[in-house]
Order: sequence, then structure tokens, then C-alpha cells
Amino acid sequence: MKITFLGGGSLRLLPILRGIFQETPEVLQGGEIRLADLRTDRAEAVARMTMGCPEYKNVNCKVSVFSDIDAALEGTDVLYLTMAAVREPSDTQALFLGKEYNYISSDQLSINGAFLALRLGGLMMTLARKLEKLSPNALMLIFPNPVSVYSCMVNNYTKIRALGICGGFNNHRWDLSRMCGRDCFDPAWNVVAAGVNHCSFILRGEYKGEDLYSSLLPRILTEDWKCPDNLTGKSTPILMRYALTSLCNLFRKHKTLIFSTESDGLDHVFVENEPITKEVLISRVTHTDPEIRRIQSLKEIEERFAKFIGLSQNTDQIPWNAPGEYASFISTNITDITIPILKALAGFEKMRIVASRPNFGAVAGMPDNAALEYTMDIFKDTITPVENQYIPSPFKGLIASLSEFQTLQADAIAQQDPALFAAALDAYPVHRLRPERKEFFRKMFEIYSDLDPMWKKSLDYLQ
Repeated sequence: MKITFLGGGSLRLLPILRGIFQETPEVLQGGEIRLADLRTDRAEAVARMTMGCPEYKNVNCKVSVFSDIDAALEGTDVLYLTMAAVREPSDTQALFLGKEYNYISSDQLSINGAFLALRLGGLMMTLARKLEKLSPNALMLIFPNPVSVYSCMVNNYTKIRALGICGGFNNHRWDLSRMCGRDCFDPAWNVVAAGVNHCSFILRGEYKGEDLYSSLLPRILTEDWKCPDNLTGKSTPILMRYALTSLCNLFRKHKTLIFSTESDGLDHVFVENEPITKEVLISRVTHTDPEIRRIQSLKEIEERFAKFIGLSQNTDQIPWNAPGEYASFISTNITDITIPILKALAGFEKMRIVASRPNFGAVAGMPDNAALEYTMDIFKDTITPVENQYIPSPFKGLIASLSEFQTLQADAIAQQDPALFAAALDAYPVHRLRPERKEFFRKMFEIYSDLDPMWKKSLDYLQ
């Protein structure tokens, strides 16, 4: 199998590659890892680290670095996109503007997410068109947000198959364990979920043979249930407690759970708690001056890469099994969604995942072209939605609106149509009746001044 990583100098790749080498090395036997990046110094560092890690001995595969994108795409089986649309100072500016106008700010289910889609969407379409010519049978795996918009666009407007993949694929395996009093990741949770990325709902599931909704949760979430203390993880404790308490309340009231507890998904359901999220995010901002924030961000990025490139010069000196301060660069990630996908594509085992793509009849009551996230089985070149998927009441209207919001973004970018982007903004189901929403959109265009001026014409079409 040949896998092309565009954004091949990304610092998130080495842990994933180590996980692939450890968990399913057979998918890369005799294959090739292609690291494509305009910053070849970064991609070369990833290549050295990849070939220097202990697990590399498990595979017999070539590791190559490309600056020519076409050459990297030709004959590839998988294109994995890992570059990000988020950059400073626009991210911080959008966060504060969202606070001023009481809008959620995130890289996915938000107006800010829609503007990020404009920033990277044209490149996504260009890459898909290149794949149509150079590797028409390749699968495109899209990691940068908003994944649902990009995957919807590529599937609906090109012949390329695309999946929007999210780190949230495994969040429920933390959340459900924590609700049961165990602060750990547990792969034994088996669920089916559907909705939109960051706001999907667990429709059914079980844990070691016990049904989730009829037995396990009623037994655990009794009246005296309390959120566990001393939670660990990447998120702040206050947001983790908020997420778990919200899940408990959601189950008690509606007998359902959100699949992956990213804050922008939860905040559309629990609107009253959205200010908590905003204050936590704002508390992380070290400087609000746009130019200082931009310079500060670039400096932080360059420092991280310089450290990584330095490490790559002497891979035999790296503490691979006890990474310590280097953990974020080199730790092994065996839970990433990429691992089951590659295992299935290579034909070793049918795998069940939750990912974003157009509905294509998978979720009852939703249009075929709708941007959704749902459960599917993958094996070789076949993607089969799991049966009996739907949106739970009373969230059908919310999910339909959020899906329409993202589907229209995909349509707008594919057709390069500002009127369709205006329709997407109008479809966003928050503050639709507030007259100041157009003023908010105008200021968002000012923040995203790097976009093609054509998109600003959207303001002329807004209701």
C-alpha cells in the first residue's frame, strides 16, 4: 500500500505511524510512505524519525519525501490530509468577536468553522481533481476541520471517495469509562452513532455484552451519581466535568448521549453552558494584540519544529520508550482512526468506524447529499453504512439545520458561489432572528482578509 501524507512535516504524524507499525504493520509491507510538504526540512525530519523509531523494523516499506505534489499523488492508494486551516491572529480575533456577539467559535460547528472552510476548501477541490487523474481509486482521508464540509464537497462534486476523520472517534471510549468511575481509555465500548461531526448521538451500544441504554447506564447513572474528581487528559478539568455532567443530564432527560464531547457540539445542545467554554478558551490567550499574537504564534511553531528537527538528527539517542518531555512528538498512538481504516482497506479485516461523508441513504429522513457523520463498515474498496441509523428526538431539527449549514458550505466552495455561502450563513441555526448577525458576518470577513475578495460578495445576498 502506498500512503501519501500531505502536510508530511506535521508533528502529529510520527505517533500515528508508530501506531500503524505496532498494530498493523502488514498493511505497509512492500509499500511506501510518502511525506509531501513544501517545507521539505520538516518532512525530512519526520522521515528520519520514522525510519529511526523502534517499530520501523516491523515493516518493509519505503519512506520518501516529496515537494512535488503531483509526483506524490501519482499511483497512491490513500491521500491523508493533515494540514490545518487554523492560523493566528484570525483564530483569536474570531474567538473574541464571538464573545462580543455571543457566537460559538470553533474550527468546526460554527461561523468561524465556515470561514476556515473557505480558506482551505479550494485546495481540497484541487487535490481531488488531481487524484481523479493521477489515482482515481484512491481514498482521501481528511483530518483538518471542518472535515464534514470538505468530505461532503469532495464526494458530491468529484469521483473521489473521501472520509472526514476526527480525533473524536475515540472520545466516547474515555467519556463512558469516566462516567463509570474509571479515568481511562477502554476500547471495549461498542456503539453506533449518527449526526454531524462533533454533534452525533449514540443510537445504541454495549459494553462486554451489557446493553448501554437498557441496563448499564441506568445502573450507573443513579440519583447519587457524581462526576469523578481528579480527571486527567488534554482538556481542562472544568470542561471535562462539564462534558460528563452534560452527558448524564442528557441521558436522564432524553435517553441518549452525544458520541464525542467536543465543546462546539455540546454547546449547541446545552446553550446555557456555552459561556463556560468561551471563558476557558479565552483564558488560554496570552496576548490579544493581533500582530503580537501572529508573531508569537509563528515563533511557537518554529520553536516546536526546530526542537523536532534537532531530535531527528540523532535518532539513536532518543528515549523512545520513555519519551518524557518529547512525548507529544514521539509517543505511540495506537487509537487513531487511521489504523482500522488502513487495516480494512488492505483487506485484512472488516472494520467499523464513525466518520463524515454525505448521507447516501445511511441516516433516515436526511437528504442523500447532506453532510453527516455516521457509522459504517469498511472492507477493501467497500464502505457500507450500518443499518437503522436516525437522528434521535428532539434533536432532528437541530441536526438538520447544522447539516444544511455545512452542506451549503460544500456547495458554495465547489461552485465558487458567494450566494450559496450567504445561504450557508443564513442556515446556521443560532441567532437567526437577530439583526446584528449581518454586522457579525461583516466583521468576520474583515478578520479573514486573506480570503479571495469574491467571497465578501456574500454580504450582498444575506437576508
